Amino acid sequence: MIREPRSAFVGRHRELAALQSLLDASSLVTLTGVGGAGKTRLAMRAANRYAEHEGIDCWFVPLESVQDPQRVPRVVVRALPLADQSAADPLEAVVAALRDTPAILVLDNCEQIIDAAASFTDELLLALPQLTVLATSRRPLELDGELVYAVPPLSMDAESEGPSEAVSLLVARARAADAAFELGPTEADAAVELCRSLDGLPLAIELAATRLRTLSISELSSGLSSRFTLLRGGSRSTVGRQRTLRAVVDWSYELCSPEQRELWCALAVFSGPFDLEAAAAVGGYTIDGIVDPLDELVAQSVVEADHETGRFRMLETIRGYGRERAEEEGRSPLMTRRHLDHFAALAASSRVDWYGPRQTAVLARLRADRVELQSALTVATAIDTDTALALFSDLRYHWAVGGFLPEGRGWATRVLALPGGSATNRVPALINAAWLCLLQGDLDEAAAGLDEADSQMPGASFTADRAATIRVEIHRWRGTHAMFSGRPRDAVGEFEASIRAAEECGHPEEALLAQFQLTTALSHLREPEAARAGRDALTFAESVDETWMQSHALWSLGLAAFVESDLDAAERFAREGILTERGFDDPVGECLMLEVLSWVDAERGLADRAAILLGATDARWRLIGSAITVMGPQLAAHHDRCVAELRRRLGPQRYDKLVGAGGHLDPDEAVAFALEPKSTVTGGLSAREREVAMRIHRGMSNRDIAGELVLSVRTVDTHVQRILGKLGFSSRAQIAAWYEATFASAPSIR
Repeated sequence: MIREPRSAFVGRHRELAALQSLLDASSLVTLTGVGGAGKTRLAMRAANRYAEHEGIDCWFVPLESVQDPQRVPRVVVRALPLADQSAADPLEAVVAALRDTPAILVLDNCEQIIDAAASFTDELLLALPQLTVLATSRRPLELDGELVYAVPPLSMDAESEGPSEAVSLLVARARAADAAFELGPTEADAAVELCRSLDGLPLAIELAATRLRTLSISELSSGLSSRFTLLRGGSRSTVGRQRTLRAVVDWSYELCSPEQRELWCALAVFSGPFDLEAAAAVGGYTIDGIVDPLDELVAQSVVEADHETGRFRMLETIRGYGRERAEEEGRSPLMTRRHLDHFAALAASSRVDWYGPRQTAVLARLRADRVELQSALTVATAIDTDTALALFSDLRYHWAVGGFLPEGRGWATRVLALPGGSATNRVPALINAAWLCLLQGDLDEAAAGLDEADSQMPGASFTADRAATIRVEIHRWRGTHAMFSGRPRDAVGEFEASIRAAEECGHPEEALLAQFQLTTALSHLREPEAARAGRDALTFAESVDETWMQSHALWSLGLAAFVESDLDAAERFAREGILTERGFDDPVGECLMLEVLSWVDAERGLADRAAILLGATDARWRLIGSAITVMGPQLAAHHDRCVAELRRRLGPQRYDKLVGAGGHLDPDEAVAFALEPKSTVTGGLSAREREVAMRIHRGMSNRDIAGELVLSVRTVDTHVQRILGKLGFSSRAQIAAWYEATFASAPSIR
């Protein structure tokens, strides 16, 4: 379900009923109307109600910050339970995810990239007949079969049990700003007139409501009326309503103090949500100094605060207005530069402070600021090559660990093609780009990048310390290149050189990557004591409370144990590795650990579980644009032997079915499944619960199950919750995969 804003949803009963009928009749419904008409909020509520009624999934895709039409498919992929990492066509990723899953997809704010949104929507609907799309836009998508619904203003008609929808919204938002607010009996007519002068537009009403803390209804109505007299007498077309909204925002801006206006314009530089530190940076404040002026803008509904995330955002209309005023007043260049400097500093600190207890928080912040980092890179590429190269390089862990491999490679191509730029900034960018190439299997480009970095080292102005760490990296990635190319003996030499260089320059943390890979290479060679380097990496990572390398070191130890046929140790290390990085979300690491667990299960004869895990892992590899084969022929051989053995035991048909079931698990579900106890018993389910589980496995909704078993929907809901609780699962997909592995071959329960 879509998470809706916590503020009360007011009215819209007729609109919701109409949208239910339209969604029943068409796979594409578009809500049109001016900014501030309430399209997004109405779409969220309508989609959730429809999804609940149909028993289907519901996803929300915000397009308001998308400026590049080519990014539309990627944004859709990212909004689904997928990682935005696929080097393949994102349309294929979406189709693969939703092929067997009826769903409703909300595409919000399509207008600024209308052609791209329409084209991708058309392709989706052609490929997925069971998909329903609910779009919001200031104009229709103009596709065949599209049903367009113009969102009207809030009703001015009094309800049987109280005031009109418009007045109810005014009162609700006024009480949110001041809990003591009450609409007196003598103010009812004035409130109606106020809402009428605002054309019943939700955003306009909400902006006006914040002023009721200091002004009476009559004073507020008079103040607005003097500005809207001409517009009230004009057309009620879309253009007329847009002018009314502009007038409301103009008036709200005029009521702000000069300091508040300046901060409004500064915050408009953001493309998405932002935190307090970023607001202070672009506004020219200290952290302590930004709190009061920002709070004043929140109180006036210019800025929205999300107390769960601690971040802030501006509505599209408000942000666009602030940008226009900033340009008119000549403030844009300063605000843009402050934005770039802040996020460049954030990226630099993420690289320098990577190894340590804050690693998970660092990665989470980079992910949260992804839209702003994109904006900063776009500005940097336009104004300063060296800044662009440095920013790209400092985001190394964002690209390679955070889950944005193709995005990072795209930026690598872009910044490395810029004219000019010093060797001091170009060398790290080349090394970073080589790492990304290695992770996606482009060995030739990786080698070329490392060679160019080597050749440019003499012309770079590095400090002695920085030059030493650069050498550590070059040896490390040459070792990775050798191992991925199937030359583990050469890889051992490079990894050992990298480890020595890291120790000599006093940066033991830089040895970690080479240490776990050295254990991997030695395992490929079946060398005794292969695990020693991995144990050293694990010990040091634990000593500095580091997450990422702990998990990879554990994986390397699991691989070494598997090669030595110590299945208990292999499973223990792989499971511990997954547990170590839960919440960290390193896609490559999780895939590697799931691979080892599937190989162990296959060796132990747990063929069903192994096939499901392989299916989940294969799906994740595809999403990140990589594969186990990228990691070298030795790992690929383990994988291939596992596949061959499972096909032999299960038969091709059942193997494919189990792999398909695993492929429907999202990353979190796959990990949860991998960590479940290996049991083929009933899981403590009653006979009725097994019947419900079987129908979930068949893809039936709770409503369909209720009809087939002659039960109430509420009873089926209860059974589903009990099944989830008994099995320790969190989703229907996990139930379906568990059922497939446990019962699907038993004729008695088919």
